[in-house]
Amino acid sequence: MYELMILIIGALGGFGLHTITMMFSFKQRTIDNKIKVFDSLIRSWVNMRNFIIAQNMGKPISQKVRDKFDEIYGNSQQLIGESILVCEDESLTRDINDLNESIYRNNWESLDSNEINETLNQFKIDVLTLVVRMRKDIKNNNRLEWKDLTFGISGLCPKRIKNKIPNNLWHNLKSKLYWKRPKKEKKIPERD
Repeated sequence: MYELMILIIGALGGFGLHTITMMFSFKQRTIDNKIKVFDSLIRSWVNMRNFIIAQNMGKPISQKVRDKFDEIYGNSQQLIGESILVCEDESLTRDINDLNESIYRNNWESLDSNEINETLNQFKIDVLTLVVRMRKDIKNNNRLEWKDLTFGISGLCPKRIKNKIPNNLWHNLKSKLYWKRPKKEKKIPERD
């Protein structure tokens, strides 16, 4: 009897330890993904800024130069899509996207060099503000919270899964899993 109790306690302890290590691993991967995406976004913005300065906007530019700027912008938009996946702060991702759009949509050709410098200085201030918020988002993700523990254990509770799946999807899934005979239609007696 003693050995059986030790076996059960060991199994539960092993399961608990496995769940906790999986949560730590998941958290670490999330943090790594955030760092990678945010770092790439910052590099993309630096590339856009350097491109604007190097091309000396304020004069007409060729289509080849415009295409290169569009390519840099396209890469940054892809990174913003990735940031939406990894970042839980919706206002941060919205502000990141707004900043990226403001850089791209600005009519750089019509500005003289002083206006370009003023705009890029404001851009630098906005980027630094967003970088502080990105850092805070990463730091907030370092803490293991109670909701993380319940998320790891929720896989054992089918009712919890059922509650998270939309009703019509749940019924479609249930109907595919459990085949039921069609109900016979009840005849309604005719009225006299």
